[in-house]
Amino acid sequence: MTCIFKRVVKKKNCDAAAAVVNVEQTVAAGNSSLSYDPSSDQYTYVWKTDSAWAGTCRQLIFQLSDGTLHRANFRFK
Repeated sequence: MTCIFKRVVKKKNCDAAAAVVNVEQTVAAGNSSLSYDPSSDQYTYVWKTDSAWAGTCRQLIFQLSDGTLHRANFRFK
């Protein structure tokens, strides 16, 4: 599925069990967007991060057009 319905990033406590707060829309870098490579079966999304995120943890959430959610957790240095 290559069509995105929604993509957001949320601030969260670095504790894995902590609740997620502060929803923000992501900003794609340049002309990039979500892309899919069928030969590797991998999606790629190039996005801009905010320097103010240093020292925080964030969760990137994609909701595809079929309604499925995909999450990735990041800890920014």
